[in-house]
Amino acid sequence: MIINPSAHIMIPRTNSFTGRPRRWRRKAFTCSFGGKSFCLAVTKLLCGVGAFVFLSSLWLGSSIGQVDSQISKIEMQHEQLVTANILLRAQKARLFSPETVGALAGDQFAIHLPESGQYRKL
Repeated sequence: MIINPSAHIMIPRTNSFTGRPRRWRRKAFTCSFGGKSFCLAVTKLLCGVGAFVFLSSLWLGSSIGQVDSQISKIEMQHEQLVTANILLRAQKARLFSPETVGALAGDQFAIHLPESGQYRKL
């Protein structure tokens, strides 16, 4: 309230902020470059894009780690299979050698090659 000393009356004064429209209220989006709303919208957009890039990089990093571990497991299995293949080929070569086949056939089926004095040429 303001007191007027010459009139000796009190003039009630209202709050000056209540009747006035609020111009500082944010609006949705304006296309004026350099305006406060535009800068706020661009900032929000950039924060959203940054958060998306950060989260996607975390996800891709974990995915790459999982793929690397799977590749290392597959490479280890491949090395084990190659070693097993080499051992099996060596065993096959040893079992199918003429000496082994002759010894097994002689023991199981009593098939022996005749010696030089046991046969005659006709």
